[in-house]
Amino acid sequence: MSNYSFISKILHRQILNNKEILNLFLEKINKKACLNDKDQNQNIFITGLARAGTTALLQSLDSTNIFGSLRYKYMPFILSPKLASTFSKFSNRNSSKKIERIHKDGILIGSNSPECLDEVYWINTASNKFIVSSELKPSKISKDELKGFSYLINKYLEIENKSRFLIKNNNSHLRIIELSRFFHDSFFLVMFREPISHANSLLKLHKNLLEIHKKDKFVLEYMNLIGHWEFGENKKPFIYKEYQRDILFNLNAETIEYWLYQWIFTYEWILDIFKKNRIHLKNIKLVCYEELCKDSNYKKDLFKSINIPENIDNFKFEIGKSDDFSQNLSKILIDKSKYIYKNLKDISVNF
Repeated sequence: MSNYSFISKILHRQILNNKEILNLFLEKINKKACLNDKDQNQNIFITGLARAGTTALLQSLDSTNIFGSLRYKYMPFILSPKLASTFSKFSNRNSSKKIERIHKDGILIGSNSPECLDEVYWINTASNKFIVSSELKPSKISKDELKGFSYLINKYLEIENKSRFLIKNNNSHLRIIELSRFFHDSFFLVMFREPISHANSLLKLHKNLLEIHKKDKFVLEYMNLIGHWEFGENKKPFIYKEYQRDILFNLNAETIEYWLYQWIFTYEWILDIFKKNRIHLKNIKLVCYEELCKDSNYKKDLFKSINIPENIDNFKFEIGKSDDFSQNLSKILIDKSKYIYKNLKDISVNF
């Protein structure tokens, strides 16, 4: 986004920050969705906290060439598939050139890379009640909104000439119950990672984005337009229960303690949701980052369970540095996070 041209920046602002245009796109989606709301079989939705390996998994699965997806080249017309497809054919961003993303984690992206772009749909529908000024929280989404989302997916499948859709959105865990019920033949992969190293990774990226937002205001503007509020000046914490608000808003987000609390609140909630709905929602799968790094059988079992060929040879997961980041953390907090992590791991082996 920081390398977008002057014209591209203007175009993004004119489309993604224009409620009248966005509402016109949504009205068309809703009208078409009423005529055809079929569910696509065996799509894959990836979610979880950022820095859990969601993008690495997204890119690995996308490399199979099995899936259609939302890609950078379709921006900023993401809510108008026909315009997005036409624009992508003439845009100079539609090339094979790749650059390292601003996360500075070695992951390369280009105009054809899949990305978390469906949040543009959710933040412009009635369900945007999940955005509460300075926080994000779970909220109900309607059947009509789900039908509209399904229509959007189907149109991009037509454009990419695929029968299965692949999409990653870290915010999707807030909607996972409704999504998994509606897309009942699809798979929902919830990524999780060892809590201390995960919290440290979140902290590092937050600090990095704070610096970037000071230097490049378009990056901040762009992240607001597409609903990316995990880090930086526009950070909004995930709040699942009322008491969590006081804890997170009274902590310094530039400390590992803040991010470990966020990890605990998120995965405690996910674990509870999973346990309560496990019988009815068997299409939700908890996926451990560390096991994907070191256990080929774990990866093989996961791929088999979601009907993916086993011979993917570019699945590049690496366990982070083993530095001790826990010096300033209480034993109670560490023990609680490890207890949740163990419970997540115990469940995740049963694909």
